[in-house]
Order: sequence, then C-alpha cells, then structure tokens
Amino acid sequence: MRIKTTQFGEIDIDDNKMITFKEGIPGFETLKQYVLLEDEDLESPFKYLQSAEQEDICFVLINPYVFKKDYAPTIDEKYFERLGGGQDEDFFVFVIVTIRKTLEESTVNLMAPLLMHHETRLGMQVIVEDAAYTTKHPILDLKQERS
Repeated sequence: MRIKTTQFGEIDIDDNKMITFKEGIPGFETLKQYVLLEDEDLESPFKYLQSAEQEDICFVLINPYVFKKDYAPTIDEKYFERLGGGQDEDFFVFVIVTIRKTLEESTVNLMAPLLMHHETRLGMQVIVEDAAYTTKHPILDLKQERS
C-alpha cells in the first residue's frame, strides 16, 4: 500500500504493518488506520504514528519506559482483552508527545498511553487509573530522569 504523508512524503507500507484503532484516537475518531514509523536516526527515542487515511495526521510517540523507569500505570485488563489478550510482552506501549515552540514547553501524556498488540495489529488509547500521571508531563523532566 502506498500512502501520502505531509511529513515523510509518499511511502510504501506493507499491509501487515497497519495498526487498526477501531475506535480511533480521541479527537480523531474517524481515522482508524495507522502505521508506526521509525525515526531515520537510530539513536532517536521518537517514533511516529502516521494516519494512513489523512496525510497531515501524525503523532509523535516515545516509549515511556525508556525515560521513566518507574512508569507503572494501572491499566484495566479489559483494554488488553479488547486488543486480543496475551502477556505484557505482546503489547507496545507508547505515549504521545506534544511538541511546542520550545523543548521546555513540550510535554508527554502519561495518563493516556497507546496500547498496540504485536500480533492482532489492534491499538487503542487508554486512560490509566493512577492519579500520579498527567496529560502534560514536561518532557524535560523525563530527559532528566533518564540521565
């Protein structure tokens, strides 16, 4: 499949690499098909969740565990079951980065991670049950925690 993207131009995607968000992502409920793209810089912690249906929709993601070793959200088991069930290692967990004008203003949403099942290729954004996490955690705080 060939998709047009604003950020990456036209790219060829193996149909088996598509991730379906049956309910969409909050705010983007009509968009169901996405592809997870790697940064060309292998050292980069960022990944990109590109819509296959709308070329200008692309979410910047990070693996929260790389930056916040103690990230341990309580996620209701029903979410894992809706994606196909399995063990923890059957799932990718990412959080959305909100890029602002400066790095100091940029944040990550630790309260609503994205779950994606390796095998079923289904994904969804979930709300964690922990009051300790926010939707606007400063990315610089994560960078300092990683050091």
